[in-house]
Amino acid sequence: MPLGDGSTVLVPVDVSTTEAPDTDLLTVSDAVHLVLLGYYPVPDQAPPAQLKADHEDDAQRRLAELAATIDRDVTQRVVFTHDRDETVDRAAEEYDCDAILLPGSHTATERVFVPLRGDDNLDRILSLVADLLRREETTATLFHATTADEREYGQSLLDDAAGRLVEAGIDRARINTRLATTNDPGTAIVELAHEFDLLVVGETEPSLTDRILGRVSTRIADEVDRPAFVVRKP
Repeated sequence: MPLGDGSTVLVPVDVSTTEAPDTDLLTVSDAVHLVLLGYYPVPDQAPPAQLKADHEDDAQRRLAELAATIDRDVTQRVVFTHDRDETVDRAAEEYDCDAILLPGSHTATERVFVPLRGDDNLDRILSLVADLLRREETTATLFHATTADEREYGQSLLDDAAGRLVEAGIDRARINTRLATTNDPGTAIVELAHEFDLLVVGETEPSLTDRILGRVSTRIADEVDRPAFVVRKP
């Protein structure tokens, strides 16, 4: 898929409450196709069918109201589940989603932070970044943390990634690169993330929970009040 050719993003929404992701976040790119997954948490001992019978109409209405705030077609689905993480993972597979959106309370979306850990999953990450940069007011900072003896590789990685975005039609002036020398890349990423509005991070681990979040992404969710697109491995 060419960079910026339209990523598919899964947006988990708890439809047991009236809270919803910020509309500006959901409309950050017209090029992105959204799958709104309305999940209704079911207590361990409760039968999902009973809660579905009692609450499905409200759940569907809440998800439809959210979809109506987005000025284009989106895919909608409501599920009643004992296990939110498993349900999100299964839906991401079913709809072949490129990324999962973890919303934060920060609402600005102009400055995008993209930590790159190497060539792994780079195509999907850059494709989503290109989609986000279709808005002319948005800028992206590509970041790589490396050891002193790997700086040449790190700079080459950043230069190549920036070049590919330019080839996809993005103005080079809106793409920044930053290289850091450190033995603790996770801490460097979390510290820098506070300077930005929106994060794009890649999956790191193969286990179920880590596939949805990943170790670095989990730290971002816990320590940084910023929305994050977690890009799934193919």
